Amino acid sequence: TGRALGAFSCEFGQLNRFGILSVYEDAKALAAERARLMEAEDPYGIGKYLAGVQSTAYRPFGFCPPIEPGDHGPFYEIRTYTHGPVGLEETEAAWGKVVPRRSEISPVLSVMASIEEGPRRMLHIYPYRSIEERQKARAQASKEGIWPPPGGSVHLTGLSNELWLATPYSDLK
Repeated sequence: TGRALGAFSCEFGQLNRFGILSVYEDAKALAAERARLMEAEDPYGIGKYLAGVQSTAYRPFGFCPPIEPGDHGPFYEIRTYTHGPVGLEETEAAWGKVVPRRSEISPVLSVMASIEEGPRRMLHIYPYRSIEERQKARAQASKEGIWPPPGGSVHLTGLSNELWLATPYSDLK
């Protein structure tokens, strides 16, 4: 089974959704959990609120440490980018050059790439204490010329951004 790290509700973006961020020991554990979810009538105990369940598996980029539970938010900006079929290594290298400085301005919780068939996706997560903190951090990173990462957008084909709020029972607060 997986270990839930965070539980969130979408505040800005497609509303009335919950997101659960989990980590799995290996692909076998992930597959077993997905099979359980598909067979369960009420997989999370909130079935009356669910219109469906979707999941995507990601691997963190090499420069990202494991996500640690803690009081990082309560706001979590989650950006999902569609990536072309080539150039993921080039994108990861470009991002790896600037994420350390970007994390000094505002911590990057993780940058990940999808590991499933279908369109390649990148996901990156930034925790913030307030919307004002987010605005200030993004302005500073842009002013320094490190955001977006130079050369890091060449292979991106679609961009989506949502703001999520940690739920009371989330290990990421």
